Amino acid sequence: MQGRSPACSETPAGALAPHAFYCCKLSIHMQLIDTHAHICFDSYDEDREVMMQRAYDAGVVKLVHPCCNLGEFGCLEELSKQYDGDKKINLYMSVGVHPCDIKKWDDSSFDLMDDLLKSSLEPGSKIKAVGETGLDYYHCTEPAEQARQRQIFQDQITLALKYKLPVIVHTRDAWEDTLKILQENFKEGSLDNGTIHCYTGDLDFAEAVMKIGFCVSWGGVLTYKKNSNFRDFAGSLDLSKVLLETDCPFLAPQANRGKRNEPSFMTEIAQVLADCYHISVEELAGKSTENAERLFKI
Repeated sequence: MQGRSPACSETPAGALAPHAFYCCKLSIHMQLIDTHAHICFDSYDEDREVMMQRAYDAGVVKLVHPCCNLGEFGCLEELSKQYDGDKKINLYMSVGVHPCDIKKWDDSSFDLMDDLLKSSLEPGSKIKAVGETGLDYYHCTEPAEQARQRQIFQDQITLALKYKLPVIVHTRDAWEDTLKILQENFKEGSLDNGTIHCYTGDLDFAEAVMKIGFCVSWGGVLTYKKNSNFRDFAGSLDLSKVLLETDCPFLAPQANRGKRNEPSFMTEIAQVLADCYHISVEELAGKSTENAERLFKI
């Protein structure tokens, strides 16, 4: 697929181009940033170095590693030192607590997170965001637990604003409450406040969060055959506010669906999104990389 522009005019709206189920190879000068990848997970323990080299060879030059709970921070810090961009991927990290990990948030968590984020002010710090945080009503169905999620989400936004860091937002089956909290904290017309990762919302939500300075990040779900509804509107979104991610080891794109996901699979996601915009994969890769560098200051 090197150097090839998608034949969008021959592909029905919402459908996948014939080549879209295969991982494409980018031109050697093109680069990608995986804005959401969990490579600290034990599913990579046996081949992490080889897996990361595969990603680098595929054009993934930078990676943002979200934090699911504060106990992960030490591991992320070590990975950020190991992967420093010296002929390898440059790995950056965030600090936060996932909405499904709220049981790991206690009375000391806010202060601990505050202390960890102080180092983001130091020159050369690889802490570039707060999160992932947000709301997940799919896994958390009790009203009291959902209220606790909302409070912890707000606490982490407060810290993001204090340190002027973007927020990596996880939201599932909680679109209305997520938007309400974001709109209460971020003004319309503001820029680079964060990203809605692994986007599975509708056009209206995407446009609403973009107005308050959030990007939308597409992952493997965009490529699934059944998800033509996402592909129908993806190409209408402001391309300056769109990111790419894998959310690995979860949600491998269509060509590798059911397998362990990894950053090298970014190429397929990039190709499918490029088809949605009727542009070449090289142009899409360049723009999404520019967006990620701007948002995370990497």
